Amino acid sequence: MRTPGLLLILLGIYINASAQLPPTQWAQQYGGNNVDIPFAIKFTSDGGTIIAGYTDSRDGDVSPQPNREYWDLWVVKLDRCGVIEWERSFGGSNYESARDVVQTADGGYIVAGETNSTDGGVVAGYGSTKDIWIVKLNAAGALLWQKRYGGNGLDIANHIHLINDGSFYLTASSSSNDGNISGNHGTAGYTDGVLMKLDANGNIQWSRCFGGSKNEELLDIEIINGRTYLAGYANSIDGDIPPQQKNYDVWLLALDANGNKIYSKVYGGAQNDVAYSMTRGNNGSLTLAGYTTSDDGDVSGAKGSQDYWVININPANGNLNWQKVLGGTDADYANSVITDTDGGYIVGGISYSDDMDVANPLGEGDYWIVKLSTTGNIVWKQNIGGSTNDNLRSIIFQPAVKEYYLCGDSDSGDGDFPGSNGDTDFGIIKLKQLDTLLTDSTVCSLNGFVPATDTLRDACGNDSAYVSYRPVLISGPFDSIRRADTIFTGQTYQLPSNGNGTITWAYHPTLSCTNCPNPIASPETTTIYTATNSLGIDCQRSDQFTLVVLKDALLFVPTAFTPNGDGMNDWFGPVGKVPNEYSLQVFDRNGTLFFKSNSTYSRWDGKVNGTVQPNGIYVYLIQYKDITGKPMMKKGVLALIR
Repeated sequence: MRTPGLLLILLGIYINASAQLPPTQWAQQYGGNNVDIPFAIKFTSDGGTIIAGYTDSRDGDVSPQPNREYWDLWVVKLDRCGVIEWERSFGGSNYESARDVVQTADGGYIVAGETNSTDGGVVAGYGSTKDIWIVKLNAAGALLWQKRYGGNGLDIANHIHLINDGSFYLTASSSSNDGNISGNHGTAGYTDGVLMKLDANGNIQWSRCFGGSKNEELLDIEIINGRTYLAGYANSIDGDIPPQQKNYDVWLLALDANGNKIYSKVYGGAQNDVAYSMTRGNNGSLTLAGYTTSDDGDVSGAKGSQDYWVININPANGNLNWQKVLGGTDADYANSVITDTDGGYIVGGISYSDDMDVANPLGEGDYWIVKLSTTGNIVWKQNIGGSTNDNLRSIIFQPAVKEYYLCGDSDSGDGDFPGSNGDTDFGIIKLKQLDTLLTDSTVCSLNGFVPATDTLRDACGNDSAYVSYRPVLISGPFDSIRRADTIFTGQTYQLPSNGNGTITWAYHPTLSCTNCPNPIASPETTTIYTATNSLGIDCQRSDQFTLVVLKDALLFVPTAFTPNGDGMNDWFGPVGKVPNEYSLQVFDRNGTLFFKSNSTYSRWDGKVNGTVQPNGIYVYLIQYKDITGKPMMKKGVLALIR
């Protein structure tokens, strides 16, 4: 909405207001009548998002599959407004799920997860348990190819990291020691963390198992300066795991580009400590987030039975910089952490608490989001959800447009999630940090001006920016531009204006229009034109423009100049206007050419090739054609005085 009587001039000056949770643009639930769980959300090149997880539904937003007896892998493509562009489900008669998804350079997608089927179009596996499953889709969601990796144990993909050459890393968990998996340290069905390097077609380039004789998992990955960092948890005290591991500890593994171990570190206390997510900080550090049930060792400040645990690590040596425990007396665990624009961190997961750090709970379990400073201090915190259970699993951030997406599953049909489709749905929330756009409002007087505000909306109809107006006095129609010029008889001239309101011209028979900012003038004699800049009848400023009509060339040639840099008489050349083919030449008394120009605006500064010339007498020659085309010439002497 435009404030009445005000002309808005957008200046593009922004103020960021990031000391609170960004406003919600939309919140949507996707799914069917049964259980639908998302694990990952990613931005797509068209400004939308892609979400991957699993579905047990056959209705609603989910296309029915004849083989669906349990979970199927489910992928949903949304546009930037949250509207489903397409959705695809894949699987057989047993269990399938997607854990991560990335967009590839060809516009398609690679989805990683697990399968326990051998029917329904699923490629044959290695054993009777779950295998790692990779699905390649084109940009429209059609299946291009699929790959299955694993052995006779339990094999699950956790995370994909795309590399610039089109290959990718795959983090996984495996209890196998056959098929595609070798070197597993686990015994009696325990799992190792696995890192696979795959080419763009899903072929294994190399694979490494890391761990000890008990359970280990690798859940997230970051690459810094050629090193690969893997985060998860460890339960062993042998193999690749440091012997000081106490129970379940947060585990950070650093590898070189070939998958060789640089160091293996654990962090935690006497109880359970797990990292689900990791982010690279603006300062090059690594921040890991998960949960802790400890209150000793590296953990201090426990709040309850299970708390968010956020730790910041120096990746060069794995040393702990700082740690933060967040939560209340009930269970709280963080699933995702991202680095914000200001270098702080946004941590999200689920909270079942209603005290201590957790204020204003909404239901049984809420999306709980905490903003931390670069040193781990709480900046703000927020509960989001409905009256039942809502579990935040992933957060993504697009700095260029200051957009955040929260991805999780919701059992609620009220509060922030009023559109439930069934038991449990994908619960997606888009947040946008709104800038304040300062704009100029032209006014006749500053007295009594009340600053107005407005809200701009994007193509989806959502709030995009706040607008604040600041007063700028109405200007004259020729402020900061010339108010006079010259033409020759028979020529026309487009009159200038520079007003910040509506420009009109007083009627004159030689003007092409009057209700226009830049009319064409065709006077036969010197004429004075009047322009008015106005916002209304009672708010006007007028000024005059003089257009001199010359019947022939008009030149004034000075006899001396003083190029001393004082801004007065620093240049030599004629003042005036000529019709055509003008030239100026300056010679010394020996006839050596010192300066030449073809424009009256280009004059001599008293130098030759950058060298200052001495005081003395010089000769000039000016040539041009008059209004009839007759050649004309002026010559004389000038004095250079310093």
